[in-house]
Amino acid sequence: MFKVIWDKENNGVRLTMAPPSGEALNVCPRPVFWEELDFLGLNEIGWKYPHCEEPLLWACDRRYFYKGEFVLETIGGNLFDSPKVNSIVANIALEPTNLTLLSEVNEDSLFLIEHEAMEFIDQVFDSHVTKKKSNPNIEYEQLTIKLNEKSHQRHAVVLEDCGSFDIMPEDQVEKQGKRKIYNSKIESVIVSFSGGKDSQVVLDLVSRVIPPDRYYVIYSDTGYELPTSLSLYDEIRDKYQAVYPSLQFLTAKNHQPVLYYWDELDTPSKIHRWCCAVMKTAPLYRLLKEISGKGRQPNVIAFEGVRAEESSARATYARIGKGVKHSNVVNVRPIFDWSVTEVWLYILTHNLPINKAYRKGLNRVGCVICPLSSELGDCLDHKFFPQTAKPFIEKLRENAKKTGIKGIDTYLKERKWKVRAGGNRHTSSTDIEYQITDNDLFAIITNSKEDFFQWIKILGKSSIKEISKSLYEISLKFRDKVYAFSVELIDNKLQILVKNCGQDIVFVSLLKRVLNKTAYCVHCEVCEVECPSGALSVVPCVSVDASKCIHCHKCLTFKDNGCVAANSIKQTSNIAKSNNDMNIYSIKKFNTFGFRNGWVQAYYKSPDTFLNKEAKEILNEKKQLPIFSNWMMSAGLISAKDKTPTYLSVAISGAYHQDPSFFWQIVWVNLCNDNELCSWYSSKVDYEHDYSREVLSALMANSFSFIPDSTRDNALKSLLNTFKESPLGAVLGVGNVIKAGNKTSVRRITNNDLALATVAYSLYRYAEKKGCYSLTVSEFYNPAQTEGIVRQFGIEREDFEAILRSLEQEQNQVLRAELKMGLDNIIIREDLTSEDIIKFMLK
Repeated sequence: MFKVIWDKENNGVRLTMAPPSGEALNVCPRPVFWEELDFLGLNEIGWKYPHCEEPLLWACDRRYFYKGEFVLETIGGNLFDSPKVNSIVANIALEPTNLTLLSEVNEDSLFLIEHEAMEFIDQVFDSHVTKKKSNPNIEYEQLTIKLNEKSHQRHAVVLEDCGSFDIMPEDQVEKQGKRKIYNSKIESVIVSFSGGKDSQVVLDLVSRVIPPDRYYVIYSDTGYELPTSLSLYDEIRDKYQAVYPSLQFLTAKNHQPVLYYWDELDTPSKIHRWCCAVMKTAPLYRLLKEISGKGRQPNVIAFEGVRAEESSARATYARIGKGVKHSNVVNVRPIFDWSVTEVWLYILTHNLPINKAYRKGLNRVGCVICPLSSELGDCLDHKFFPQTAKPFIEKLRENAKKTGIKGIDTYLKERKWKVRAGGNRHTSSTDIEYQITDNDLFAIITNSKEDFFQWIKILGKSSIKEISKSLYEISLKFRDKVYAFSVELIDNKLQILVKNCGQDIVFVSLLKRVLNKTAYCVHCEVCEVECPSGALSVVPCVSVDASKCIHCHKCLTFKDNGCVAANSIKQTSNIAKSNNDMNIYSIKKFNTFGFRNGWVQAYYKSPDTFLNKEAKEILNEKKQLPIFSNWMMSAGLISAKDKTPTYLSVAISGAYHQDPSFFWQIVWVNLCNDNELCSWYSSKVDYEHDYSREVLSALMANSFSFIPDSTRDNALKSLLNTFKESPLGAVLGVGNVIKAGNKTSVRRITNNDLALATVAYSLYRYAEKKGCYSLTVSEFYNPAQTEGIVRQFGIEREDFEAILRSLEQEQNQVLRAELKMGLDNIIIREDLTSEDIIKFMLK
């Protein structure tokens, strides 16, 4: 809402909606205190300033300002080296910010944002809790669900001025200034407190609105906590309980210390961020289950201090997030649109306690030695809290030494441990081997950590028959099918045989997750809090109450591989090795050159002669031409035999000029099927996340560990070049390349604007590869799915189903879609091929 300008006279900042031209700051400043200046050594080089409670400077990133004038900048800093001061104004005497004047000049602006946030908190509490309490028999959301199904449009229940309710299209709610009523069934309200500035402000706002006996304040002690955060929690608890004696403060903590999980799960990383789920989220919601006394996860409103400004990922969140991480939790973010300056102004003007780590210069006071922290963050953690950081640094050294890494200090300073992608370095005696032959699945688990007979109860209703002391038979009902298991225990090996299941992709996927849990479970608590019925308990060992289990499979689908431990430490199954029977072009065949639109454009000017004649004038004959040919072959545009144009190439050549989006959609479908590099990218890289080049490289190393580093690096350059030089990147959103300085990242963007022929073609290619022509919508949205139209383009389910309905009405009747009465079947014609789809639909 507000822009920030300097208040030069008072050494402060001012919020304004109409800044004078050129005065609005591009980066919102934070206050700087004397402790940070002492750390930078400014007191030793002629700077004069008091050791006072008030701010002395303001900083925009790493540029520092006094009374609106630039005075210094810091650069560098890492785990072992302090930052350096650059571009400094010499011998300056600082006067602290006048907090009284700071409050006066921002009083009106702060009044607006804090009262808007308080009104928001009141509305959420009222609509989720108060209205539900006064109307306990009205299932608001069920009304909207039924109407959504009938009209294929999202609706919401709203509160009218007279106190009654109405139902209207969701996109009209905000336009008409209406307020939603939620089907809450809310049983607990919490404020999630972290010791950071944002959650501190949210707690203060909530305390001014909601009665103290109607919510809990929960602090998650992760084992990574800074000492200043622990002491602030005690101070905050005493402060608020002195005013609100009935307000309860609770601490959530995992039953195991964090370094136990470093041993069991390997170190956390940017890719495997198990630490937040295991040490923070799971203990919190497990605590809520205990205090609710219901034996299951209660429905909860969680007020939290998430802000859009914090990261590009968080900027995509909604202010109210229902079922974002857990289906029973409504995440509410009252200060979502606040800037860091507004947060600090609230703290300073309301005289709230400040976490002393901020005063020392930390921008964030989360976990020590965090995989997402900056180099400067690592530096400050180590400098100010050496005893807290020491055991983690020692563990990193130990792991690096075991791996044979040379130059360990450099490895740690450059934070290379933070990009661990797989478990290939993790030593474990546990292993799973799979064999799928003649439609049967055979698995051998060596040294399993948990009881298979407990975990199998989750998959479906089952009966177990003991044939002998080491041999068992299981009959398990999954949906409308019954599967027969043979389970044999031989020494330290568990052998499982399931007959006639190979064609049921959903069942096989979920069964593999059950086997992963059996093999790798370390009782981390995460899957337990996913269970909505209270059937699952994992501490001290796994126990499943079959009478409570509703077979929702949420404890299996919440994570890749169905298990935090399996996902983090499971040894890599190399893509290339599992695709030996496929006509797939290896990542070794593309060097550093991408599939460039300019080359394709030149090709279609003279497709019959280009590769033998015209190409030699614009492409390097030895380096670029072979790579371009490989791209064209794996895109299905030229024959691998004689490099002549394929039928597909001829058929869609007109589209290249008239509808280039459709042309490149078809190309991407083929590349995902027949190009190892694109197949890997489509299966491994998720949508709506930013992947740095560093992280992509680590993911490739995990998947292609048997390929030399230089070859993998060249392949990644080729892929990024393809996204940059073709519509696949920014236009179709397959890989939007983002440059920020000298850093490159890629973001996959969901694409719902697909041609009917693209969807049909992709479905036929998928069916041909699987050898199965009876598909379901659900299988494409299965978390374990690595292929197909959803992985290729990220199309959302509602749009996918709309296209399926259109295809069913298409004159050639290329498929049948059974999408009513809870069905989601897709029936593909076995008498047609993917090439026929192009023939029929492009006439």
